[in-house]
Amino acid sequence: MTAGADPGAGPDRRITVAAGPVDVLHRLALAVRPLDARSRAAAGPGLRVGREDGPVPGRRRPRAQGPVRPLEGHGATGFVLRHATAGGLPAVVTVRVEDPARRWVPRRLRVPLWTRAEVSGADELPPTAPHVRADARLLLPWLLPGPAYPLPRGTTGLRLRVVRPGAAASPVRWPRLEAFGPGGVLIGWAHGDEHGQVLLLIDGVGVLPYPMPSRFAVALRTHAPDPPQGVPADPLEDLVAEPVVRSANPPRPEDLDNAVLRGAARPAGYRTAAADTVRTLTVGEVVHAGDLPHAPA
Repeated sequence: MTAGADPGAGPDRRITVAAGPVDVLHRLALAVRPLDARSRAAAGPGLRVGREDGPVPGRRRPRAQGPVRPLEGHGATGFVLRHATAGGLPAVVTVRVEDPARRWVPRRLRVPLWTRAEVSGADELPPTAPHVRADARLLLPWLLPGPAYPLPRGTTGLRLRVVRPGAAASPVRWPRLEAFGPGGVLIGWAHGDEHGQVLLLIDGVGVLPYPMPSRFAVALRTHAPDPPQGVPADPLEDLVAEPVVRSANPPRPEDLDNAVLRGAARPAGYRTAAADTVRTLTVGEVVHAGDLPHAPA
């Protein structure tokens, strides 16, 4: 039995290839390859990637493994979810990506799957569906830097905490932050964690003329869930699950790289602060800044 197939499962069906008849035990439903938003290289090692469990077609009882079922790790390929022979997968799965080392901020994504009939139709005689390319079943989410992200020397940025205004200054869970440089140019964005902590790293300096000053002002714009939620038993339960559009076959460039996958789109249910806050950056340094209040309009 190939790793990843459900225990006790029989062949999905027998097909004939150049080498003769073979039994198909499972088919690729989804491959997840998280990317470091800074380097665009594969993020890791040490990531946890799984799908949130729930009712599955063909099963009468809920699974006992807990709220998240780990995906198979396949090295550089990423993490794999299979259409196995026993039971089935829902039409849409919620994928959860997290890093216990806190180098990257977690993400949740709702991903529609190609069905088993769609991915197996090319094997029928005659075919009942076109071949679904593997890259049409590929998810490439960007992970934004977290509190423990390894910073190269000479990086420019800010460490801060987003809080609700008031005497208590309670942290905002899972905030988003945009930074606008001189001329109103977007020069960076960041995700915050469950403690409101944000590591904002800057990609440029806007339209500053040469020679560039050692310090310059940026306008910070916060987005946060509204209304605020309490702390859930499942620590990632209140992290927004962003919907992903299923890729075309073959995939278009925008299917593999878009604002949602980059984490640059404002999620549903998030409200933007009524006003931007101006802070000062020092070129070549990541400085600690005071709490950033988030007061929605």
